[in-house]
Amino acid sequence: MGAVRQAALVAVVVATAGCAAGSQIRPMTDSTLYPEPQENAITFWGHACTYIDVEGFGIVTDPVFSRRYATIRKRLIPAPPPSSYDQTRVVLLSHAHQDHLDPATLERFPSDAMILAPEPAARYLRKRGIHARIMKPGMEVPFAGGSIIAVASHHPGGRLSLKARADGGALGYVIQTPSATVYYSGDTEYFPGFSTIGYRYDPDIAIMNINAHLRFPEAAIAVADLGMPIVLPIHWGAYNGKSVRHGPRWREELSEALGPIVVPLEVGEAYALPATGAVTVER
Repeated sequence: MGAVRQAALVAVVVATAGCAAGSQIRPMTDSTLYPEPQENAITFWGHACTYIDVEGFGIVTDPVFSRRYATIRKRLIPAPPPSSYDQTRVVLLSHAHQDHLDPATLERFPSDAMILAPEPAARYLRKRGIHARIMKPGMEVPFAGGSIIAVASHHPGGRLSLKARADGGALGYVIQTPSATVYYSGDTEYFPGFSTIGYRYDPDIAIMNINAHLRFPEAAIAVADLGMPIVLPIHWGAYNGKSVRHGPRWREELSEALGPIVVPLEVGEAYALPATGAVTVER
């Protein structure tokens, strides 16, 4: 039995044993499923969460580790232990929806970690005593050896928003490292902004949320607009719901269309940033 499946079964047993539900309850953690992140690599932690290590500088995308969100969405696997993300220097939030922004999760990160977020998400956090630096498309935050640039996405930005817009209320991010340029899409529908991102930043690797908002064939067109980078399809593997039920088919369709540039990762797997040669998968 694979580690992910075994961990999921354990989590389900605990969840059905009468434990109270809610974001206030800390989920089980598993240091085997989530070992110390590999240096100079992108590690997938389930749903929209990845840990991007750049020479020991830790960047985390959209972490949500609580046992459930939106009441009905239950966590299927354990959460990373704090020891796996205690080197986090920056947390990137794409928007304020519950499966991408969880104040209780953010409070577990190092107190000196910078949180970057679009304005609606930052406003939501401010009301809960958590400071986030407001980002708008084109804004840049440098770090040693690289920089993080906010880019537009076409998605609702507010906590309860339903209408998708490309107005900066929701964001993606471009992470420029010494060896590669990484694009994290956040949640987004297909929109002309993909061509703009491809032209301006020419990403080598795209971490793309493949879900009900962006699935085949629109996802394949988006990848072409970006310049055909390596694609890590995420937004699955942590919570029940449509992404778990239909995600395998969406990723398979994308893989069949684009071939080996699509590299699906299991939870806990890492994808190495290039040094001097090709990018490789660490299994």
